[in-house]
Amino acid sequence: MKIGFVISMYDEINIVNETIKKLHENKCVIIVIQSDPGDKKKIVNSEICDFYEMMSDISDGNYREKIEQEHKERKPEFVGPKALTRNFSKGFSIIKNFDVDYVVAITGDTKITSLDGILKIIKNMENSNKMVGGTRNVGYDMWGEDGELNRFQDKKSTQIMPQFFITSTFAVKNGLFCEINRTNKYNTEQCLGDEILRYCKEKNIKFLDCFYRICDFAYPRFLEGIEYNPEQLSKIPEVFEKFINWIRYCNGKTVNDIITYFFKRIEGSMNKN
Repeated sequence: MKIGFVISMYDEINIVNETIKKLHENKCVIIVIQSDPGDKKKIVNSEICDFYEMMSDISDGNYREKIEQEHKERKPEFVGPKALTRNFSKGFSIIKNFDVDYVVAITGDTKITSLDGILKIIKNMENSNKMVGGTRNVGYDMWGEDGELNRFQDKKSTQIMPQFFITSTFAVKNGLFCEINRTNKYNTEQCLGDEILRYCKEKNIKFLDCFYRICDFAYPRFLEGIEYNPEQLSKIPEVFEKFINWIRYCNGKTVNDIITYFFKRIEGSMNKN
């Protein structure tokens, strides 16, 4: 089986170089689309990729500062969705011309240390006849188009996380993810989900009939060979995290709002200490 990777990155040079080294060991196709980091030391060597392209930094040179400020002030993120939809569209439009069976998309802060977990997911996708595999954020409020946290994600959510997802090459060659519309300027997850919905409508299929749920919370720690940004991972024990997210999945907005309230209180007290 031939696997291709589309990597959308900014300045995560060390993580991406480690990932590329592992992908070379497994003879994967490597497509890297990098937003200009403004520092030559953080630019990927194009010779170690099957395709590399640098695109403009849409944040005018202070991407990291803008992201950190948005998170600190709990404001909706504007730069990320614009860069990711652009970069992934470019990467997928390129990789569809390569001889691969599946395409794995990751962001620059997601490190691949082996393909074992990915191959298991693909096997499960094939056994269940699914076209796209991804993680979701069920039980949480996501950014709406009005810049408010008002898009509650229930078990029927079509939004998928951009840090790691998989799709069949057949779908990519038929246009999936090759021209992603920014349907919500604050929410990359909605843009990706809406792109799947667009494809499903075009092919007269239902989202949940083609989508494989890798898991229903954003950053799972149990996926073999896939390491998310440590800053995004939950600080609570993994068993407890799975239990809480099972409760989130099984309940509606009221219960989930209560859970979120208490976890914000705990998070706030931990930050004070």
